[in-house]
Amino acid sequence: MSEKTSEQNNSALKLLLLGVWALYALIAFCVNHTSEGGTPAAAPAEETAAVTSVSAAETAPQTAAQPAVLRDIYLTFDDGPCKNTPQVLDILDNYGARATFFTVGSFVDRYPEYAADIVNRGNLIACHSYTHDMSKCYASADAFMNELAQWRQAAQNACGELPERLCVRFPGGSTTKHAAAVSEEIKQRIVAEGYQWFDWNAGDNDKWQKGNTDQLPDEEYFMKSYRETIGWFDDEPDTPVVFLFHDTEEGTVRILPAVLQDLIARGYRFKLLDSHPKWG
Repeated sequence: MSEKTSEQNNSALKLLLLGVWALYALIAFCVNHTSEGGTPAAAPAEETAAVTSVSAAETAPQTAAQPAVLRDIYLTFDDGPCKNTPQVLDILDNYGARATFFTVGSFVDRYPEYAADIVNRGNLIACHSYTHDMSKCYASADAFMNELAQWRQAAQNACGELPERLCVRFPGGSTTKHAAAVSEEIKQRIVAEGYQWFDWNAGDNDKWQKGNTDQLPDEEYFMKSYRETIGWFDDEPDTPVVFLFHDTEEGTVRILPAVLQDLIARGYRFKLLDSHPKWG
């Protein structure tokens, strides 16, 4: 091979190597530029899976953890049935809750369809006298038992049959001053006839406006009272809570969904008073 031909070959090889290097540099530049500013570079498969997992966790509905301690609560509604009773029953249904309704016999006669609906929707109907007139109810033990008999007839007419276990609540509670002279005899006679009487140990104070010393709006005062009284049992999970509402109070109906949500979050199970330990 001549010296001239050898030099030509060397020049061609150098040009080829220079071209390959330039092409590599161009490709590297394009890749880096695309990752930083244009269409994002694809992430590795593991990275993509991790991002997807976090996103799903953030958007999934949050379910409250089951409370460690389950508790029993007996919701009770006094003084009905009334025009609010169907709405109360709807709210209870929405939260899977049941309650005991201490009804007034004269109102059962006035609204028999509401009384029947209490029973038909899985709640317990109970006695709160026939008239709720203190002077009549507590005139004597006989007078109270006559009111109970009148209530029984009204409830039977409306509902077709009475509960196997009949719960009774004194108008104003068993410690009301109106019943002071006859309450012990009434209690004895109630139990002797196979019934059971119940007061309450918590409530939203919807009939005790005297306690609203800060002059709060009804709903705010009722909710504050609920939180205070239910808080008494935070360290007493074994104490059955008998909670007093009045379905005659509009403010109670309005706060009821929030109360039920809070009770569920606290781990309460809703029970009827025919299963209360007081029955023995």
